[in-house]
Amino acid sequence: MSPRISYGKIYVFDIPVNTPLEELAEEIQAKNNLDVVEMRRFLKQNSSKQTTPVLITVLGTTIPDAIKIWFINQKIQHFIDRPRQCTKCHSLAHSSRTCDKDNVCSRCSEIHTGPCQGPEKCINCTGPHDAKSNLCPAYIREKKVLELKCRNHITTGETRRLIQSQNMNYSETVKVLPASAELQETVTSKFEALIQSVNEKFERLLQAVNEKLETQTATFAHMLHTTIESIMQNMYKIIVQSLETNTSPTRKKKLPKNLDLSSSLPMQWDAGGKNA
Repeated sequence: MSPRISYGKIYVFDIPVNTPLEELAEEIQAKNNLDVVEMRRFLKQNSSKQTTPVLITVLGTTIPDAIKIWFINQKIQHFIDRPRQCTKCHSLAHSSRTCDKDNVCSRCSEIHTGPCQGPEKCINCTGPHDAKSNLCPAYIREKKVLELKCRNHITTGETRRLIQSQNMNYSETVKVLPASAELQETVTSKFEALIQSVNEKFERLLQAVNEKLETQTATFAHMLHTTIESIMQNMYKIIVQSLETNTSPTRKKKLPKNLDLSSSLPMQWDAGGKNA
């Protein structure tokens, strides 16, 4: 007997609606160790427009918490399927394609024509309710099996055998097996703490750079003020000397040269702000 093939389903969000699903499937298979079996989009409620999430069916039950798509690590969400119910006999144990029974009334679990007149009896748990009820204990149990299967990456058969062999209810089983949701929550919290630490260090570095820049700006402004003040004083002395009547002609000829020297004073500062 050949082994039964198992599949896993995931949601991938924020995929542009104009992206062909064939191109997306090739990208996922090329960049990740996954074999894509099926992909489909969903339609907006009461509309024919497609939505950005894509439901992807992959081969196997081992599914990562993120996949790489076009050089981006895309976070995914595990898809927990609803229990499948046969539309002919309303059993939760098989699908309609493999059912060899006649159509059975979902209300009384009997075969008849016309309106149902019998008492309610569920075919799955024999309880006094319709077999399609979401409150059926068998339906709730099957739903929990599928959730446990998805969170712990095991097959449906392995999940059933595990629960039966250990004789545990669902909540106890989850405590024994480390759910991927708890692991994901731990990784997320550590990543957020790392991001916060990096942001704090960056803010401290930026503050230090700003303080140093302010200090250098103040030093340059003081140097420039001192230079201008020195130039003005020298020019004032030269102008005063040129207006004095007792100044010799030879010295007056040197005044323009001294004026040129005083105006070139800013060029004589070195990188340290000292007069060369």
